Amino acid sequence: MPASRTTGETPDYGTWIRTRPLVVFAILTASFLGLSLLMVITPWALLLLLPAGAFGYITLILALARHRFSNTGGQYQRLIHELIRSHARGERVLDIGCGNGHLAIAVAKENPQRLVTGLDYWGSAWEYSKQVCERNAQLEGVAGRVAFMKGSAAAMPFSDAEFDCVVSCLTFHEVRELQDKTEAVSEALRILRPGGSFVFLDLFSDPGAYPRQQLLRQRLEEGGAVDISDVPLASLMSLPFPLNGKRVLKHARLVSGRKQAG
Repeated sequence: MPASRTTGETPDYGTWIRTRPLVVFAILTASFLGLSLLMVITPWALLLLLPAGAFGYITLILALARHRFSNTGGQYQRLIHELIRSHARGERVLDIGCGNGHLAIAVAKENPQRLVTGLDYWGSAWEYSKQVCERNAQLEGVAGRVAFMKGSAAAMPFSDAEFDCVVSCLTFHEVRELQDKTEAVSEALRILRPGGSFVFLDLFSDPGAYPRQQLLRQRLEEGGAVDISDVPLASLMSLPFPLNGKRVLKHARLVSGRKQAG
């Protein structure tokens, strides 16, 4: 990541793996391991090795996934963003669920004519913020062409057909206000102009998030989507362990296309 020539600072994009759950599971692992030492008093304490092993495995998966997504462990977060960016078209682009702004900034840097908006709820459960987004854009030299605003993908504060392109990365399944996550796809298509393009990456194959798989295609077609491409992420890039697991990116699919012109 390039550093600012004036301050020496580098953008802070973090990873999709949050620190809080990683720390919690690490503490649980250590706690149950510690309690299992009571086996010197009672053999029943050996049973505590079972939750220790389970929590330890979760901790391992989270830590290794975080490493894979980072700049030192393969940069898979950057590679996935680059994949989405390569499909982006047009000059007015919206990034739904922009996090710390990496994808929005990458899209802006590709084309000096682009005006990009990043939308995120920035809830307390996530280690992202609007302030960090704006600082990252400043460090990357695109602050004048990227704007960030707070909002939910369930009901976005934009007019119909406002954008030339809408992108989103691993966001729709996180929209808590919607029981049916495909409604967020419909909302995204609402603000896309006729003829505009969309690129959505999400866990669309996850039956927990999308129990009615046929609904995604239905929402796309109802929203006017044509030339639809729906491809598993694993077929577009090699995903190492644990990214290829069902708890990480096994269910991820890249869905793209355009909105039918009037």
